[in-house]
Amino acid sequence: MLSIQRASMSDVVAMHNLQMRAFEEEGRRCGTREIQPLQETTDSIAEHVNSHIALVAKENGVLIGCVRGVHDDRVWTIRALVVEPSKHGQGIGSALLQALESEIGSEARIELTTNTIMNGNVAFYERHGYHIVKRSVPIAGIEIAHLFKLTARDV
Repeated sequence: MLSIQRASMSDVVAMHNLQMRAFEEEGRRCGTREIQPLQETTDSIAEHVNSHIALVAKENGVLIGCVRGVHDDRVWTIRALVVEPSKHGQGIGSALLQALESEIGSEARIELTTNTIMNGNVAFYERHGYHIVKRSVPIAGIEIAHLFKLTARDV
């Protein structure tokens, strides 16, 4: 049975390990490990758990997904929505995204970035109401889509 709850400090190492596994394929496709999710430390994740919204999805007590929301002024940024690679396509990412949006409430704007090299990432967020604002190329060969979603208060 899937449960989604606030992350605790006891989840940080498992969140980091999952993030490393989940972004390994992206790093391989990009030809570099110099992408932000693969460079993030457990200390950074712990800071998010302490200071922002961090949610985990667990199945039979085992962490299989996580997502973080970071608030700055009237904007929320979604960070590291990750699902155990063997669990893709089972609705876990959608459940985490919806749970995070519920936690965020009626803020003005939610933003995120995703690497377009990963097939389906942009389409996933578009299905959930996000729209591309721009694309950027931070490193040769890596195209990042910048997306946003306005909440009900702004519609």
